[in-house]
Amino acid sequence: MKRNIHQRMIISLLPVLFLVACDKYLDLTPKGVKTLKSTTDYDQWLNNTSLANSIPNALNTLADNVDAPTIPTPATSVDDFIYTWQPQFSVDVTATPQFWAKFYADIYYYNTVLQGIDQALGTSEEKRSLKAEARLGRAFYYVYLVNLYGKPYNVNTAGEDLAVPFVTSNDVEDAVPARSTVKDIYEHIISDIESAIPSLPKNNNNNRFRGSVAAGYSILARIYLYMGNFPKAAQNAQLALDNGPNVIFDYSTLANPNTIAFNAYRPDAIYARQAISPANQAIPTLAFLRSFDIKDQRLKFFYTNLGNYTFPTRGTTRFQPSPLSYTAHANWGTSVAEMRLIVAEAAARSGDLPMALNELHQVRKCRFVPADYVRYESSVQADILNKILAERTFEFSYNGLRWFDMRRLDAEGRMLDVNRYNGQGTIIATLPQHSNKYTLQIPMQVMYYNPGWPQNPQ
Repeated sequence: MKRNIHQRMIISLLPVLFLVACDKYLDLTPKGVKTLKSTTDYDQWLNNTSLANSIPNALNTLADNVDAPTIPTPATSVDDFIYTWQPQFSVDVTATPQFWAKFYADIYYYNTVLQGIDQALGTSEEKRSLKAEARLGRAFYYVYLVNLYGKPYNVNTAGEDLAVPFVTSNDVEDAVPARSTVKDIYEHIISDIESAIPSLPKNNNNNRFRGSVAAGYSILARIYLYMGNFPKAAQNAQLALDNGPNVIFDYSTLANPNTIAFNAYRPDAIYARQAISPANQAIPTLAFLRSFDIKDQRLKFFYTNLGNYTFPTRGTTRFQPSPLSYTAHANWGTSVAEMRLIVAEAAARSGDLPMALNELHQVRKCRFVPADYVRYESSVQADILNKILAERTFEFSYNGLRWFDMRRLDAEGRMLDVNRYNGQGTIIATLPQHSNKYTLQIPMQVMYYNPGWPQNPQ
């Protein structure tokens, strides 16, 4: 084991195996990497539960649909600091950097495959497939990092806006790369996925947490959406649907969520992921709860204490993805519904209103019992686009995506100021339109060891 491993991990931006649960397959420690000798070993390495339950729950805490009615004044905890968009979420240099540490830890797993698989025992085909999965997985987590620590993609400034280091090594003693630009990270993501797709498995039906051709296209669809390249986003979303699952799990005939499959086998999951604590609750804002159609099955299945649907009291109703079932956890990865809504949004923006309405219909009809469903119709482009954007908030309410939608919509002038309130209804924090707070500061635990890096303004 390398000396001073905790410090070295922070210095090298790879705060990995001690910052996440050890893999139960090999009970891995840093020197345990040497036990990866065959393609079978590397295949099991990619089944690590840390990669399946990999997205920090606190991503939801940044979003405008989350409430914290019992927050103390002044804020005291890490979650409180995240909720109020403080410049730093901890001032303890020994603390684990929020978001940063977990995503680089997951990238470490994929870099380990890319660094060692060529020397492993196994066939060339097995190695190509595992390398492709590793490139896809690495790209997936860089989508999060660049959209947390880099400005929203702007074709005119992306080549100058700083983002995060692009780490390809799994050696904690390698030199730390400089911060790449937003443009560079997006290009790395697209290149990794495009090079991976020809060698990815044709499907991941046995484990949706693993890579597939459809998964590759689905991440490309998401990244092009965040770039504002809507034709490319729609093209790749359709390729994901054409090459993988293409049926939305239909809630319209269910009495409760007990029959919703675990994400590894869920038929409408394309590239499944879960939160680090997938059963954790979230507290919705009253405004968000009141924006639902009360006949929406998502409200019935995934929210508790609905009362008479007037939602008079903050904190009473909770989002709990598996109130009845221990398997119906929210999918934080990509899904058929996400691809449909990307196609719908792109169509609405381009003026193809019939396609936009049809794709929206494909999602919404699965979220109401037939007697309660009314197909949305309009001939007004702006209204259709707003309806699709609203549908994204219902479908992806607490799976970490809302913050990224807020960023891209704010860049278009579509976001209003967002306020946070204490238990007495007093405003304690505001996220203004076009605020620098939409780009997180580099954690001070990382800056401590990289003092020459420019810090993101707040």
